[in-house]
Amino acid sequence: MYQVMRGMSKGVKCFFCLLLVGLALLGGYQGIKNLFLGNEKYQIKELKLTTNGALDHARVINLVGLDLGATLFAVNTDDVHDRLSALPEVVNCKVERRLPGTLKIDIEERVPYAWLKCEDVGYWGRQADGVLIDADGVTFPCVGAMWQTSQGLPVIEMREARVENFEHGIKVRHADLLRAIHLMKAIEEADVRAEWLPQQITLVNDYSIQVVCSDQSKAIFGMYDHKRQVKDFITIHEHCLAENIKNVDDDMRREIKMMNLIPRRNIPVEFKKQTALLDIPLLIKPNIPGAR
Repeated sequence: MYQVMRGMSKGVKCFFCLLLVGLALLGGYQGIKNLFLGNEKYQIKELKLTTNGALDHARVINLVGLDLGATLFAVNTDDVHDRLSALPEVVNCKVERRLPGTLKIDIEERVPYAWLKCEDVGYWGRQADGVLIDADGVTFPCVGAMWQTSQGLPVIEMREARVENFEHGIKVRHADLLRAIHLMKAIEEADVRAEWLPQQITLVNDYSIQVVCSDQSKAIFGMYDHKRQVKDFITIHEHCLAENIKNVDDDMRREIKMMNLIPRRNIPVEFKKQTALLDIPLLIKPNIPGAR
């Protein structure tokens, strides 16, 4: 009987010890809650959003479910980071608290490079709910204010593609599309005149790409050897422009309709106004302007 009473006494002591620890923890939690979570001093007064793209305050607040009436310490910054980083148009994201009342969010967004068009995968080119691709070959949907800033971008059209080639936020698994991106970069790096910049790029087949320029002239490029082809492209255009400036007679001026840059020599060039004697394209050697 004595041992039973002694055991019960120890049990009661343990119970009261645990109760005291629990009350201490509860008191500590309430103290922290009152000091940080419920303290109006730390209420969110500013959402400082820095981004290089189209994400704005309203969309960020909606995406992360941010309660602007809460305090900074009630915001789970890891959760905010994960939700924003999951967006296919976001490259990097940093979220931090700045006392007493500022939530700072820095976002690096993907920069739209071109629109995609392909019936096989339901991409329809330049439109408000279209699909964009960046210079690294990563796709993402056009959302929010992207439409206003991306309307003037060129369209890349694919004749064939498979759905499994694309996953938003990940580099495309379409080799020919990546070659088209490579060609666009080569043209951009060559500092081509604005009127000769690509507006439509079509993957014609597995060895050629057709480019429609801003002035509606066309050029056929190969999948490779872009540096040389772009150089020939500029040489022919510049030579034609120089000849047109010298010709006072409008009837003697020529506008390029089409050129095929795949051949290394004797590049076929077709003009919009062909004379009766020139019913076939001229063959131009790009290193000797005007030579046939």
